[in-house]
Amino acid sequence: MAEIRSPRLLMEECRRYTTQLSELRMLLEERLHAARARRARLDIAAIEAALERMERGLYGTCIRCEAFLPLDRLRAAPQVQQCASCAGETRLTA
Repeated sequence: MAEIRSPRLLMEECRRYTTQLSELRMLLEERLHAARARRARLDIAAIEAALERMERGLYGTCIRCEAFLPLDRLRAAPQVQQCASCAGETRLTA
């Protein structure tokens, strides 16, 4: 059975997510302006696609497996649209 949380806790969580989305939107817009200045078409396309996904409510999920993308991954590259696994990235371990 799903856990029922208080409306206060749900509102706090909603505000936290809204704040994080605002932060990520600002990062995307900053990168879009920088990419336009460099005229980097691929960067612009990726950033515009991420903003479109944000408008559609799909931002922050992998376009292949639909897994949630970690916040630290989005902060590092807010235009990223795939999880590390689907993007074929490997992590080196010490």
